[in-house]
Amino acid sequence: MSKMHVVVRGWLGCAVVGLLAAVGCSGAADFGESITVPQERHTPIDEAFGAGKTLRLPADVPFNVADAQRFSQGGAVAESSADASGKGRCSASAQAGGSAWAELQLGHVLTCAGDKPFEATVTFNVTYRYRMDSQAAAGTATPDKFALKAYIMDSNRRMLKRMMLAELEPAKGPTTWTGTQSPAFDVTFEPGVVYHLVLAGRVEVSGDEDRSPLAEIEVKALELEIAPRR
Repeated sequence: MSKMHVVVRGWLGCAVVGLLAAVGCSGAADFGESITVPQERHTPIDEAFGAGKTLRLPADVPFNVADAQRFSQGGAVAESSADASGKGRCSASAQAGGSAWAELQLGHVLTCAGDKPFEATVTFNVTYRYRMDSQAAAGTATPDKFALKAYIMDSNRRMLKRMMLAELEPAKGPTTWTGTQSPAFDVTFEPGVVYHLVLAGRVEVSGDEDRSPLAEIEVKALELEIAPRR
């Protein structure tokens, strides 16, 4: 497996931010990893890399992954959105008897169609805001799930890189945070293989007589930089 290095910018002292440089993290880490993009919308990297250029998305090409899903039942509300410009949001809140979840996926599907591999560094520049809070008068109500991650997967369903940028720590209670992180991964793009470069977020909540949680993740900006390694 290729080497991975991490570059993080921004204040990391807040409650739920944890940088887990791991592949195959524990728990339900596979959320947001079912991405389908038609072949004609895949972006070939060979031309840019052959000329030694850095590919910057969505500046050079709008993202071809911009998906949002949501579900709610009972006394709950779920909202989600994703835009090819690199912005998105997922939020969920619940009262007694209600439950909801919301997801977003932003990023790009690339193909390496040439006859030789390319060594590259992929940087996810992410500016985001999150909020976890309680709408109940008594006590703290935390979400059931709260996570934001960056990952790189190939068309053989091999998870090459996965990093959690933020996840739930129930003991920390209500919190908000806004900042920027820039995890970077060294990757070898192999001929004839398709690659998914994706930022995914998910929130889940359920409410009862003592719990009325709210959770929200807003991606203010996502930029992918794919630079040839020399």
